[in-house]
Order: sequence, then structure tokens, then C-alpha cells
Amino acid sequence: MARQVKIKDIAQMAGVSAGTVDRILHNRGNVSEASRTAVERVLAETGYRYNIHTSAVSLRKEYRIAIAIPTAVKGEYWDSVQSGIEHALDEYSDIRISREYAYYNQFDIYSCRASFESIAEGSPNAVIIGPTFVSETRSLCGELDRKGIPYAFVDSAIEGLNPALSFSCDQKACGRTVARLLHLTCPENSDFAILSSMRTGNGRSNNSLARKEGFTEYFMETCPGNAVMEAKFSVPDPEESERNVLNFIRENPSVKGIAVMNSRGYIIADILKRTGMEGISIVCFDLTSNNVRCIRNGSISAVVCQRPELQGFHAVRGLLRYLLYNQEDERKTHSMPVDIVMAENLPYYKEFLPE
Repeated sequence: MARQVKIKDIAQMAGVSAGTVDRILHNRGNVSEASRTAVERVLAETGYRYNIHTSAVSLRKEYRIAIAIPTAVKGEYWDSVQSGIEHALDEYSDIRISREYAYYNQFDIYSCRASFESIAEGSPNAVIIGPTFVSETRSLCGELDRKGIPYAFVDSAIEGLNPALSFSCDQKACGRTVARLLHLTCPENSDFAILSSMRTGNGRSNNSLARKEGFTEYFMETCPGNAVMEAKFSVPDPEESERNVLNFIRENPSVKGIAVMNSRGYIIADILKRTGMEGISIVCFDLTSNNVRCIRNGSISAVVCQRPELQGFHAVRGLLRYLLYNQEDERKTHSMPVDIVMAENLPYYKEFLPE
């Protein structure tokens, strides 16, 4: 993405001070006609778009934003979150902002713990957190509260904490949505399975727990005679995943619907397609590049999409408003829209599709 022209660049090209450019943009007067003409010429030539958050104060001060999220692999869910963050930072590039990423392995609680501890030891002006593990998030947020550092959650929220903002979907409702999709698309009297990723350490994903609760609650209420089983697969070990998944399917032939409680549905879909296991519907989360591929080839029936890029964008924008104006958002918790994407409507999600 091309770098956005900043006020200091406009000032340099027009041969005036940054304060003069700021006064012209705010229409405050006390500017010579020659300076105004020179600045307006540069504005027209560069196609500059004024950012309402820009001010002389924000030009002088630098803000440090720390971002603690799972490693952003290209084409995966957290890459979309990071793209939204970077988009916002580019939009507000007139403000002097430095970003510091503290990535962690979302399948390893010890990696998360180390990442969060590195954030707690620093002194950023604000923090964006992907709160995958509950206890680690509580520890980090306690330290940030003690230091008076505002923070925003993306992807999920944790009760009892005090973020300046949070952007996530209702994960329990997402679990119920997946359950309904499978119930409607599988044969009558089918049994169902929840497949979750193995994790290093004694913690489970905050989102996975809420999704599982909503999923099982739906079947208990609507068709308690249908069994809901659980199994695990390994993201870093494909051979172990295939062995575990195939053994589970062979031992439970009545399972006709599988809910993958994260964005790695393609792992299960690829195993079943490669081994000729047919007649099993898979629903998972997020329009990653691999999940798009599996929707196209028919091995994934539907994907629940959480708009991760919007979460990242709004987290940055909200924290900047807090930092610039010391103004808290009246509505701290923002529930993101949930999209259900299948083969029929996939072509309309062009921003997610590989070129």
C-alpha cells in the first residue's frame, strides 16, 4: 500500500511550516495568501485527504501501540486482523504512530504467556490484544490497568476485564449458528462432532469454549436424541491429525456433520477428501484462503465469517480517539456482524478471494 502524504510532507513541498498547513486545513486564518495558494496547489497535486484527528499536537507527539496477537500467516484469519490494523495506521498516518507486534503461537499457552509478559514489561501508550487464553489475558490486563494503559480486544472479549474497547462476535451465538447449519444440511438422525485443535499447555481457546457451549446447547434444546461427540486434531502435525480424524470417523460412522471450532476447517476437509470419506458436512470459521479453496471444491459446506479486518481497523481507530482526546467510547463492547458464506454467495466476497 502506498504511503499516505503527511502534513509535514505538504509543508515541505509548499515551503511553509507544518503549523501553517494545519491552520489552512482547519481554516483558522492568520495565513498569507501566498502561503495558502502554495499549500492548496500541493494539496491538489498530491490528492491529500485531511484526517479529522490530525492536529498540531498530534504531529508533535509520538504514540506507541503494542499489538499482541497470534502469528499472522498470510491468508489466515489473523493476517486479516493485521491487515485491518495496518489499514487503519495508514489512514491515520498524519499522526506519529509506532507499532510493536508481539506475536505468539495461538496453539501454545506458553508462547502466549511470553508475548503478554513482554508487553507488560514495556510502556506503550495503548495495546491491542487477541485474548486467546483467559488467564494470561487477565494477568496482562491487570498490569495494564495498574499502569493506566488503555487496551482493546479483538476477536473475543473476557468478562470482568475493563478494555477501552472490544470488537468481536457473540461466540456462543456463532456456535449455535454452526449447529443450526449442520442440523439443516445433514440427514435426519445424524450424529455430530466438534473438532478442536490440540494446544500446548493447560489452557483452551476462549472462543472455542464459548462456541462449544452454544453448539451443544442448540442440540440439547432442539434434538437431544442426536449425539454430539468431540475429537482433537493437531495443526502442526499433519500425520497425527490424519490418524486421529480417520480413527474417529471409522469408530463413529453415524457422524454426518462436523463443526471445526476455528479457522482450520480445511485440515479436516482435505483429510476426508483425500481419503474418499464422503457424505460428511463440514462447517468452520473464517474465510481464509484455504477455506475458500475447500468451499470451491465442495469439501466445506459453509463458513461463518467474523469480519476480522474490520475488528483490527476499528480497534486502532477507537484507541487513537482515546489517546488524542482522552475520550472513552460510550459503547465499549462492539458486536461484529456474522456472515454465512457458501459456494453460492462466495463470489461476492471478492476481497477474500485470491487473484
